Amino acid sequence: MTWISHIAVGTATAKFFGFNYYLAAFGSILPDLAERLLPGKVAHRGLTHSLALWSITLFLTWNQPQMRAVILGVCIGHLLMDALTVTGVPVFDENSKSLTLFGGKIRTGRPGEYIIAGLIAFVAFVLIGYSPFASSEPKPPSWLDLKEKGTIDKREYKEKRFTLH
Repeated sequence: MTWISHIAVGTATAKFFGFNYYLAAFGSILPDLAERLLPGKVAHRGLTHSLALWSITLFLTWNQPQMRAVILGVCIGHLLMDALTVTGVPVFDENSKSLTLFGGKIRTGRPGEYIIAGLIAFVAFVLIGYSPFASSEPKPPSWLDLKEKGTIDKREYKEKRFTLH
């Protein structure tokens, strides 16, 4: 699958579950980024695409919302989409059995890929339109909101403006 399809499905996942779009989009391309950062050290669709590795990681990070957003981006935005292709995704590593969904009929870069990704994004953003899993709690104020209300000063705002809270 192409990165645009991974990102579309990753952000649709974030919309559905009420997660941060950027974190889920990052997660949706993380397996391929890891391969690029380690050229020649890992096989394409090898350990970086392992269903077992990412499932265990999801289980271990479930109580950390930001990590959960990234790992669900990996699992749904990346692995699910790759499992629709002819090659599928490995259960453990490049030498293990691969899992394909619906017979692995989708080919990377072909119209079917974009139709599937587009339909998933359409359902998440248009038909559902809201997240049944998102918290009904109000979102915490941004660092800029806190500065404008006088809760934090200019120095603290400059220190924290690029951090998550």
